Parts: sequence; C-alpha cells; structure tokens
Amino acid sequence: MEEHKKSTQTSNVEDLKNKGNDCVKNCKFIEAVLHYTQAIKMDPNNYLLYSNRSFAFLKMDQHYLSLQDANETVRLQPQWAKGYFRRAEVEAASGLHDEAIISYTRALQLDPHNPKLMESIKTITDMQNKKLKSNQNIIWICTCLGLITGIAVVILDYCFTASPTLTHPFSMVAFSIALSGVGWAVGKAATMMDNLSAGKSLQPPDDLGVNPNEQETVIPEKKNKYSKAQARQRYKQGKL
Repeated sequence: MEEHKKSTQTSNVEDLKNKGNDCVKNCKFIEAVLHYTQAIKMDPNNYLLYSNRSFAFLKMDQHYLSLQDANETVRLQPQWAKGYFRRAEVEAASGLHDEAIISYTRALQLDPHNPKLMESIKTITDMQNKKLKSNQNIIWICTCLGLITGIAVVILDYCFTASPTLTHPFSMVAFSIALSGVGWAVGKAATMMDNLSAGKSLQPPDDLGVNPNEQETVIPEKKNKYSKAQARQRYKQGKL
C-alpha cells in the first residue's frame, strides 16, 4: 500500500514536471512555475524541479526568485554542474559579472568538456571587459568636456567682459584644469552609480507576486505574518 502510494506520488510529480516543461517550451512561464511549485510540494527535495523553476523565473525576469531556486538546486545537488550554471545565468542577467564568472567556472570544473559553459565564460568575460572600457570612456569624455568648458569660459571672460576675472595665464590654466577635474568626478560618479545598480534585481520583492488588495479581499484569512527566515523556508518548500 505504501509503495503504491509512493509510486502514484512519483508519477504525479513527473506529470507536473512534464507539464511545466511543456509550458516552458510554449513560453507560458507563469503556468510552468505553477506546475513546478505543485510538484515541489509533493517532492521538496527534487533538485530538478528547483532547477526548472529557476529557469522559468529567469524568463519572467524574477531574478530574486530564480536565484533562490538556483541556490536550492546547488544545496540539494552540489555536484551537479547545471545548478551552478543556473546560478551563473541569474547573476549574469543581474549584472553581477564577477559572481557569474565564479559560478560558471565552478560548473565547468564539474563538467569540463561542456562547450556551452566555455562559451558562456567567454561571453560574460567579453561583457565585463566591454563594460570596463565603456566606463573608462565615460570618465574620459566627461574630463574632456570639463576641460573644454573651462577653456571656453576663460576665452569668453577674456574677450567679452570689460574687466576679465581671469587675467593671469596661471589662473586661466588652473581654472580650466579645475573644471576638467569636476568633469572627471562627474564621470567617475556616473560609473560608480552604474556599478552599484548591478544586482539590484536580486533584492527580495515586497511580496511574491500577490496584489496586497487582492490578498485582503479574496483570501483575508491568510494574514499570518512570518519572519524573513520563515518566509524563505516556506518558499523553499513550495508554499508560495
């Protein structure tokens, strides 16, 4: 009897997983997540389900949820390269290139002959170098604009005012250099802000996609409050 029950449950989990996979193939990612979540409720230690749901969440741009499932995949099966690949894909999509390279490299260590992993590492490295070059160009352009602005102000002040403020060559040069320094600072600040924005999509959402008003009107009885640790544990168990 017990074996029959386990066999039936395994069959149901497999059916739900296949339904989720079919939904992913048809780009019905929300439906896929629902199927995978139901399967996880039945089999909370099935790392394949977390891996598949991580992919579906990623396609929905739900980076935080996708990373949670990728991490759970790695926790359940730390010797499976695809778990680290899933995590790397989320990190790359979130702009965390350094972290993505580490995860891709770990996956490659477990599956050294996988051409997709090698290509992914090359792609993310190229993206990182391109971003670094772009940041350097932004700083250089802002510095040049500051210098040009300084020179223009000096010329206008000298040629078109009755009593020029900057009369000594040293003060003219110093003013132009000072404005170029301001331009450098502006460019540096802009690139730092861009770097700080990387990974923001991995911040936990205010809720798990449930409209607060709808939650109060449709299911008002579900008003239990959980700590962040409890909520995360319930999520890992498939209790969305």
